[in-house]
Amino acid sequence: MAGRRSPQGILPDALAVGQFAWAAVILLAWSGWLLFLPVDPDYTAGELLDHVFRWKETGILYPALGGDLPLRVLNYPPLVFVFVRGLTELGVPPLLAGRLVNGLAVAVLVGAITWWARARGARGTTLLGTVGLLGASFPVVYGAGQFHVEMWAVAATATGFALADRGRGDFQLGLAGFALAVGCFAKHTQVVPAVVGLAWVAVHRRSDLKPVLMTFAATGLAGSAALSLAFGVEAWRHLLVYTVGTFSAGNLAWQSLSHVAPWAMLLGVVVWRAGARGPAARADAAWWYWCGALLWSLSAARRGAGYPYFLDLHVATVVLVGPMVFGGAGGWSDGWLRRVLPWAFAAQILGADIGVAVASGLNLDRLRRVEAHLGALCDEFDPTGPVLTEEAGLARACQRVPVVHPFITTSLAAQGRWDPVPFEARVASGGLGPAVLPFDPRGPVRGAHADRWTPGALSAFALASSVQAHPSGWWIVRW
Repeated sequence: MAGRRSPQGILPDALAVGQFAWAAVILLAWSGWLLFLPVDPDYTAGELLDHVFRWKETGILYPALGGDLPLRVLNYPPLVFVFVRGLTELGVPPLLAGRLVNGLAVAVLVGAITWWARARGARGTTLLGTVGLLGASFPVVYGAGQFHVEMWAVAATATGFALADRGRGDFQLGLAGFALAVGCFAKHTQVVPAVVGLAWVAVHRRSDLKPVLMTFAATGLAGSAALSLAFGVEAWRHLLVYTVGTFSAGNLAWQSLSHVAPWAMLLGVVVWRAGARGPAARADAAWWYWCGALLWSLSAARRGAGYPYFLDLHVATVVLVGPMVFGGAGGWSDGWLRRVLPWAFAAQILGADIGVAVASGLNLDRLRRVEAHLGALCDEFDPTGPVLTEEAGLARACQRVPVVHPFITTSLAAQGRWDPVPFEARVASGGLGPAVLPFDPRGPVRGAHADRWTPGALSAFALASSVQAHPSGWWIVRW
């Protein structure tokens, strides 16, 4: 490809600068557009928003799951919710507060990657291209701008790995342990990559283990004690007992196709690097992070698992691959492979960029249709009591309380941890009022929608006396 390259770099400097510019534009544009919409595109974002509202309304963040309505379970630690609740106490609306807190996490993540890549030797256009790869990651872009907890979890973990890898002195190493522990209080399953980070220090930086491990342990114990004191034993039931999902090989295949295939060449280069450079590459902290993230992404073999399970993998890939393709860390030969690789890498990255842009556009189009018909959709709900809908975010946009978070209760019903029969009977009798659904329940219900409702609830929807399509693209079910 034409254009000046950094020494031994595969891609020209202009492409590195262009990729960085694209990442900045897509992240800012996506987050900016979402800022003015009444709902977030992701199903889980609506649930998180509802938890904040219920916490403010009832003073309880982790309610007991029984037969009383509304039905909800919170599978995440309280850290991000504490941040959001703090902003709401200052007068910021909960939805905006959630988005702002998540936006700060994105900034921390970008800062951590920038510092880590620079500490590993990336400079100039190499550094720009490395950070710019974030714009080719659907998990990063889609997760930005919404109310989510994963960004804080991954940002803290990446910061911890970066400091453990390149930090010097007890203070920075102590911060590494602190950051690894903090990630676990944003999302408790983040303990898996955190333990990988501790293991790397124990194996390759044994002399640094004490400050990292002591700070990690102290933060973990203090955070666990605070969680127990503030939220009681019910919080641990939500985090541990109610977290287990149901296996789905099909979901793993679909998620891998969506989030691994678009980065196949970049992921392959990571493996090639580890083999070509031998023990030195396999002793790299970023390699350990990548391997741990790759193995942990297999946990996407659960119904409901999605793009967040690939965030760590993409972040570790950025740190490892960016300097190789944009700078002088590639070690590529001068034969035919070097002549072909620039075109292949450029096509892979450009294809991922286009995929991110198309997915973002489709989501924005769907949300704008909802916004245009929001008033009419809200009028379809029962004027009294909690309302029946698949997406809690829609209910809160209508200033109503959703009666159920259907995915988690369906998952718990499949595990025998919750009896859905009384709830299904109330749905079938029309006792919960009309249902507002993003799918037609009279036809085959597949994918995420099928995972979010019990068979009894889906049967009640399909047998209702009236099912009408709404101009918004949703369906109104009445009994």
